[in-house]
Amino acid sequence: MAERVCDSDLLVIGGGLIGCAIAWEAAQRGLRVTVIERDEVGGGATYAAGGMLAPLAEADGESPFLRSCCRSAELYPGFVAKLRDTVGLDVEYRTEGTIFVSLNETDDEELESRFRWQRDCGMNIERLSRANLLGLEPSLNPEVRWALLFPNDHQVNNRRLIKAVYAAACSAGVEFRTNTNAERLLIRKDGGHQVIRGVQADGKVFEAEKVVIAAGSWSSRIAETPETGIVPIRGQMVAVRNAVPPVRHTIYSRRGYLVPRLDGRLIAGSTTENAGFECLNTAGGISTVITNALEIMPGFANQPIVETWAGLRPRAADHLPVIGPDASIRGLIHATGHYRNGILLAPLTALVVADLLTGSSPEIDLTPFLPSRLMI
Repeated sequence: MAERVCDSDLLVIGGGLIGCAIAWEAAQRGLRVTVIERDEVGGGATYAAGGMLAPLAEADGESPFLRSCCRSAELYPGFVAKLRDTVGLDVEYRTEGTIFVSLNETDDEELESRFRWQRDCGMNIERLSRANLLGLEPSLNPEVRWALLFPNDHQVNNRRLIKAVYAAACSAGVEFRTNTNAERLLIRKDGGHQVIRGVQADGKVFEAEKVVIAAGSWSSRIAETPETGIVPIRGQMVAVRNAVPPVRHTIYSRRGYLVPRLDGRLIAGSTTENAGFECLNTAGGISTVITNALEIMPGFANQPIVETWAGLRPRAADHLPVIGPDASIRGLIHATGHYRNGILLAPLTALVVADLLTGSSPEIDLTPFLPSRLMI
């Protein structure tokens, strides 16, 4: 018989930013919470991210998903202020805005389209001429044609952020079981219904009446979990020393991006590779990232490389997050599949999942994100 080692109100499978934020919020609402993490806290997609909070720069059109991203971005100032007050850590929340550059005629068409529909929707968006852009960012490609400025698209240092959220969760009484692999859900029958009773991890039984799956790319690998088809998408990244004069804004093109950090690094990303669970750098991947960075800023070629890394982003078939109660197992909630927006959506995801856990009505309509849309 498996050893019984834990009896909590809530088990959260996954110790990335989404899982830690949910655990922190749930603990503040009086739940006894245990987080089960297969590796170290924040060591997966959270660590590998760029930290952009850029709903408008990445949006393809007005949608419930865009509205949810914008709402989560609005929550960020309060989220980081609460972290600072709780654990005293600065997560380098920066509000310079995001710039999306045009480098050829096809880019012109894309940016013109974005400008029109976002302006028509009342979004905060500005056009920048070449002269204005190079006045703001003189290290960029002098052949840039023009750009869009998104003043409300910000950034955060994701590695500092996960440290702060983890510390805040610990301070709220959350228990963390790291290097512990969640093998299967434990389910009991109640009449004609399936009801969650806990998780088996490393041969041990962790009991709880509620379980949240926030395991990112590994969410679909937990036995007895209803299949949502989450797959890992590899992204490779490069960090160099920032230029002189330094890049200050997050800079997008249609092919890549640059993100400045206060520690003097300039991060370039990213690839989008369906490579399974191989979380590693390749010569081709790094070459692609550097090529796209050079197009934005030719001087990138002269900057010393500080770090290279890769991460696995969890993607559903329709590229939307999977958030909400499971339709077949009572007490099971999904909070995964955030793909490129896990850092951005963490505050909102934590709030709506905590609402579900405590019987409150979430502030957003979860219909587009419910796991039932993907069940196969």
